[in-house]
Amino acid sequence: MLIKEAICYISEAGSNLRSESAAKGSIVPVAPGITNVFTHSGGAGLPSPDIEIKAQEPSTSYQLTLRLVTDGGLDAYGTYGSGHNVEDLVWEANAFQARYAHMLIGVDAFDREYVWQQFWMAQRFMYTGRQLLDTIDRMLWDLASRHARLPIYKLLGGCRERVPAYINVGGTTVDDIVKDALRRKEQGFKGVKDHWYRGVKGNIEMAQALRANLGDDFLLFHDPVESYTYEDAVRVGRAMERLNYQWIEEPLQDYDIMGLRKLCATLDLPVLALEWIGAIGGQPYNTAPYLALGASDIVRQRGIGITGQVKQAQLAESFGVPVHGGDPHVILSIGHDPVFETGSGGPQPRPDEAELDCLGQMVVEDGYMSMAWVDRPAQEPDWDAIARDAVQVV
Repeated sequence: MLIKEAICYISEAGSNLRSESAAKGSIVPVAPGITNVFTHSGGAGLPSPDIEIKAQEPSTSYQLTLRLVTDGGLDAYGTYGSGHNVEDLVWEANAFQARYAHMLIGVDAFDREYVWQQFWMAQRFMYTGRQLLDTIDRMLWDLASRHARLPIYKLLGGCRERVPAYINVGGTTVDDIVKDALRRKEQGFKGVKDHWYRGVKGNIEMAQALRANLGDDFLLFHDPVESYTYEDAVRVGRAMERLNYQWIEEPLQDYDIMGLRKLCATLDLPVLALEWIGAIGGQPYNTAPYLALGASDIVRQRGIGITGQVKQAQLAESFGVPVHGGDPHVILSIGHDPVFETGSGGPQPRPDEAELDCLGQMVVEDGYMSMAWVDRPAQEPDWDAIARDAVQVV
């Protein structure tokens, strides 16, 4: 199924009232104010600046859809960009046509590894960042799913049909976070994860309150987001070992590979790392030295695209190390990602059968994540109508 051409459609996507605010506040020292350890004031429970700027009138937003036309009756497509300025999106489309489209024309749309390797190197030589590769790889996997009439996790070689699910909780006080966690437990979630930045004393008090109120068997996860020194991480980690926590996530900056190595050797509590350094590029390859040095007990999934996530998961498996996070299809296709992170949105019930097709829709209910699907072709876009209604076609 050869790719013949690339077409970009710029279409209206509704209107909104644009605004900006200091929602996360300022960057402040972590209590008790240790030098060079910082978090944001909102997360630390401190007042945020009362700053909000709103537009006077709603403005129209636009979406840039990329379509890779093939000779096989099905095309790859996906959202490539968005914004409030048509001219900017036109030039974003022009940039794709000039810089990258020729790398895809004439390529078999099923040669995803070849495309992944090409655009992996384009990050270095063309300074693309990770988004371009992620977008194209996912488009090609989506095409393969529609062609085979199977969800992606089945194409990858499904390992399981459901995974236990936990959810993120929060609040401005310990009572708030306990109340939120109890509500999530009632909804059936198997555990909760906090993002609490109140320093060693405050974080231990929060952890003790959660365990006391949720019971011994409920799963608890702690994510302080790089807000500890090594010494602080040991103190909190030791306390959470006694409280039967599952792991401590991103305790130090990912760049501190030697600090993470020392922390992993010190704590019995597993240390999860590689979220931030992976978010800005390098995964799955920069996972290897962390595992070789023993600098991460659990690998945060940040592989680029479906293809990159499979690479990272298999690398971690070869070291006997769990991986966590990533695309639900990848999670269901492997056996060493122990739980699914739901975010903070809540349960997602199974859709009506009439809404399902071969692509599948993620379900989170009764404390588990699964994929609902049926052997029905996905509805294809009406490209003639999209072209007719588009603001501009590039």
